[in-house]
Amino acid sequence: MRDVADAVGVSVKTVSNVVNATGQVGDETARRVRAAIEELGYRPNPLARGLNARSTDMVTLALPGLGHGYCAQLAAEVFALAEADGVSVVMEPTGGDRERELEVLRNRGGLSDGVLLMPASVTARDLEGLAFPAPAVMLGPRRVRGPFDGVASRDADAAESAVRLLLDRGAERIVLLGGEREPGGDSPAALRSAGYRRALAAAGREAAPDLVAGTAASSREDGHAAIRGLLDDGVRFDAVLALEDPLAHGALHALRAAGFGVPRQVRVAAFSNDDDAAYSVPGLTTVTADIRSMARRALDLLASRVLNSAGPRFHVDVPFTIIERESTFSYA
Repeated sequence: MRDVADAVGVSVKTVSNVVNATGQVGDETARRVRAAIEELGYRPNPLARGLNARSTDMVTLALPGLGHGYCAQLAAEVFALAEADGVSVVMEPTGGDRERELEVLRNRGGLSDGVLLMPASVTARDLEGLAFPAPAVMLGPRRVRGPFDGVASRDADAAESAVRLLLDRGAERIVLLGGEREPGGDSPAALRSAGYRRALAAAGREAAPDLVAGTAASSREDGHAAIRGLLDDGVRFDAVLALEDPLAHGALHALRAAGFGVPRQVRVAAFSNDDDAAYSVPGLTTVTADIRSMARRALDLLASRVLNSAGPRFHVDVPFTIIERESTFSYA
């Protein structure tokens, strides 16, 4: 639909109006739109058709916030793909609060035709026996089984692969920066911590307690303070796996200030591939989920559920990629 709009020089909404015979579009403009549709071989997207059959042509995107790189990337992809489908997106920050997440799922007032929710606090038990007026898709690292479809990133597997990369590069003692000291749970930090432990166990090693550096938040300041603290305590390490890119940026700064070379003395890897990862010094090796695929699959699942609320629920995993940069390179 975006390609058709660009070819004709009109808005996506105008193309949507022609396709769905809604709104006021002049005869000449409509003719040009139809000609472009024929020339480009456009076929209406099921998301737009599913939602246009209802009332609002809107979906709600509910995220814990936008300060986090993962959330910001996901929001950008959802907005771009939905706009191309001729659908509007209503943003609903939840702050990760359980009651606010449930309120979004209740869709009070029928503000949208469906909900995309990244759950931070709500659990499958919270959803048992409750009736929800609009379809929803859960997306993000946490897998919440319940009456909704889900699209998840494989965070535990991704962390395991990142640790294997560090081990293959010669690392012996790997700091888990921002990690969980106790196994269990399904938060992103818990899942990534589980992958870290799994990779060490597969290599015949234990996760040393002094190498798990928890942080209050995921900022540069937190990463800097945690690594500075390890160095002050005399903890030996030759690699860092930071559970968020900002933590890694802070770690790089702390290591550089303490005179440690990266990657010659300490290798550093992280998660999310934020905008600074490629431009840090050295460039930061980072793990990233296929956020665009997550957004596309979630929108398509929501469209299918709008059209057919019955049937089995689908839970889809999206792939991840390790983007290796200078921070983990090997040197002879």
